[in-house]
Amino acid sequence: MKRNEAWGDLLTQAEQIPDELETRLNRTIARAERREKRRRWLKPLIGVTGTAAAFVLLVNSSVTFALAASRVPIVRELVEAVAFDPSLKAAVAHDYVQLVGDTYTKDGVTVTIEYLIVDPMNVSVFYSLSDEQGRELELVPDLFDANGNSLSVSATFGEERIEENESEKGLFDTIRSYLGLDKVQKTLYTWRLHASKEGVIQTQMQLKVEVRNLGHWKDAEWNAVDEPEAQESRAPEAMFTLDIPLTIEPQFLKSGRVFPVNQTVDVLGQKLTIDEIAIYPSNTRIIWHTDPENEAWLTYLPFYLTDEHGNRVDGIRNGISGTGKDRGYGGGTVWLDSAWYDTAEHLTLHLDDAAIVPKDQDTVLLQEDGRLIGLPDYIHQITSGPYWEANTVCIQTDKGTYHTNTSAFDGYVDADGQTDSFGSISTFVTSEAENTFTNSYPMPQGVRYPLTLFVDFAPGQKLENPIEVHT
Repeated sequence: MKRNEAWGDLLTQAEQIPDELETRLNRTIARAERREKRRRWLKPLIGVTGTAAAFVLLVNSSVTFALAASRVPIVRELVEAVAFDPSLKAAVAHDYVQLVGDTYTKDGVTVTIEYLIVDPMNVSVFYSLSDEQGRELELVPDLFDANGNSLSVSATFGEERIEENESEKGLFDTIRSYLGLDKVQKTLYTWRLHASKEGVIQTQMQLKVEVRNLGHWKDAEWNAVDEPEAQESRAPEAMFTLDIPLTIEPQFLKSGRVFPVNQTVDVLGQKLTIDEIAIYPSNTRIIWHTDPENEAWLTYLPFYLTDEHGNRVDGIRNGISGTGKDRGYGGGTVWLDSAWYDTAEHLTLHLDDAAIVPKDQDTVLLQEDGRLIGLPDYIHQITSGPYWEANTVCIQTDKGTYHTNTSAFDGYVDADGQTDSFGSISTFVTSEAENTFTNSYPMPQGVRYPLTLFVDFAPGQKLENPIEVHT
């Protein structure tokens, strides 16, 4: 029996979940969504290597999917790995997976490429990892063509864990037993490689993976009071590079469709043109640009799609949510979850709220003493001084309709004209009731002040006339 046929049978068998378990699960999910998520340094993607508890929590409404998938041995560990991503969950459910199983070993480190999910714009690599010495490792990928030329991709990777407390342990044990997750034999890690344009992803490619030893580095250490010189000594240690060939089955590079739109709309008094909608198995991309004569930058465009059946496709929450040009505001791409598996005949693109930064208010000066000059009225400086206290600048920012934590500033230019980005930025919700969040920025060392900071955030505003674009 084919896997997709077995999948259908399992879905039929798994339609029911005990009422008490479902009720408790929903309450736990609600609590988990309110918890602060811990992000690792240099990991833009909230990743996929969480505990079984995290898998159960974040599978959200796809309980039936989880029940079925947990009973399919060949993909059980894969299901756990894609639990955070609706698009990849849909890919697995539709048997859109390339099985690999190739193993590579160097200096006691063994990496097995288990599965691939590939389309013309994305490569998701699922791998297992072991180390003879039991070190805590981080693997950072880079992608090349068969001739060794670097390919234009953005790589994301990482992990997220939700710790269980004693009151929840019994619930988690019950769920693990019910779903059969104790039978998962391995943990899968993930690299996400996103191409800048079609044609970048090829049938024959090469991964160069830098293996880093986290060893002496711990999350808590970054919160310690240290001299700036000590930061570099705590950075992960680069050990060696693994060369891993990737062979992509050609049919996966044909799965995508582009819908021209070319419609201009008014967003908070600014002209915005929707160029096209590109749909792939791994995500959906909304390509747009703005009028150079606009008086403000559009910094927040939470597009979403609906079909005639009321199904909705929202923006990506874990990973890259978009790319841009002209400082990210003059045009770019907003990424949504995949609409590839939607069987509807019509899709409608929606925009209900947005945010703008006036072009004459898009920079702020950071003085060497930590003072910020020229802040917009929705950003408030709350502390400044050396590292952690004296060497960190803290601000509090009004969110408006924008309900996702973000950074207020997107890099800087120093007094010598050198452009750079900030290092480790701490972002957390200050107050849900007050609708604010806080950023902490490390003061850059070895640069000439003052620094010109690029304002990358404004509070979201509801549109008086929400936008609908029909395809």
